[in-house]
Amino acid sequence: MTARIFQHPILGIVAGILVSTTCLAQNSAQVQAAQHLLDKGEYMQALIKLDSAAIQYPENAQIVALQGQAKANLGDCTGAIESWDLYATLDKENSWKVDGLKADCYVQQGHHEEAIDAISKYLVHDPYNGHFYIIRGHEYYLTSKYARAIQDFSTIIDRKLQGYNTFEVFYKRGLAYAEFGMNKEALSDFDKVVKMYPQFNYGYFYRGSSHWHLEQYKEAIADFSTAIQLDNKDLHSYFNRGLCYQSIKDYDKALADFSKVIQLDPNFDEAYNQVAMTTYYKGNWSEAEKSFNEYIVKFSGLSHAYYNRAMFYSERKDYKKALIDFDYCIQLNPNDGDAHFHKALLLLETQKQSEACDALKQALRFGNADAKQMIKKTCGEVPGRTN
Repeated sequence: MTARIFQHPILGIVAGILVSTTCLAQNSAQVQAAQHLLDKGEYMQALIKLDSAAIQYPENAQIVALQGQAKANLGDCTGAIESWDLYATLDKENSWKVDGLKADCYVQQGHHEEAIDAISKYLVHDPYNGHFYIIRGHEYYLTSKYARAIQDFSTIIDRKLQGYNTFEVFYKRGLAYAEFGMNKEALSDFDKVVKMYPQFNYGYFYRGSSHWHLEQYKEAIADFSTAIQLDNKDLHSYFNRGLCYQSIKDYDKALADFSKVIQLDPNFDEAYNQVAMTTYYKGNWSEAEKSFNEYIVKFSGLSHAYYNRAMFYSERKDYKKALIDFDYCIQLNPNDGDAHFHKALLLLETQKQSEACDALKQALRFGNADAKQMIKKTCGEVPGRTN
């Protein structure tokens, strides 16, 4: 299923949380002026004043903390982290808070592992900070650590932390459940999302996707239809609804949805493939071939376009055309183990055992699990085969 990930906005963390009550010169005119400029969003001007103040007070932790804030807001995360590291040496009592500030910068930079590490260190000292669980859970999600993402979002819910009972927490946990293959659990979370925020079309989209994976096609169609009502240009909902219609053999409605996708996005290649496949399922072979040909003409550089048409020709027992398409597919993507495997099956059908064995060895080399048994059955002990 086609899916879109809702990106959680970066949660700003103000450097002011670092300021120690023991800082020197807290009421200096320069620091007050710099803080005022930061509040107004005039970060460069603030940094100029702070740099000047730092010359006069080089060991003032407050000034260093604000320098880090200004640099971070200017997009200089490297400089900000340097300032916060210096702050940690000046105010050891509050040095652990630096990890929270670093995490925010790492997130902005897309340094996921560094962000996770910094947040984990921060949460040792502040284990009930809901925002950091949200951020770390999202970072775990982005790095495909779905079980850990689920754990962080569940912590927010179970501990009733800040952010508890918001649709976003259930939404993010639902996404992680879905990626982890726990579709019933994902469905339960998306149920909560649509109840909390009934105008959020992504909630219906992902609940529909969960229904689809559970083969609850009518319920999925209802959810995708609601998502489309909320956003009539949501091509992913049209596409997935088309798959549902295809699954219940309502081919005309499936074709209408796939055609709508193409209308919305003429470069959505899989929609062309599904038009061809649905036409084939309807039993209209000539129209299906025409659709596959149009698909190839428009997306001639896509290996799977040739793969799909090759599979179609295989079903028609037009082995010559199928083999030509598998060869094109492999030329474009030599590492496609499935293409090598299905090519081997066709070669066996045409009594070309030696060539078939060569293709099976390539299929096994590039990850097709079925090739190993086929080699044993068809080729015997093949020199150099992968174990």
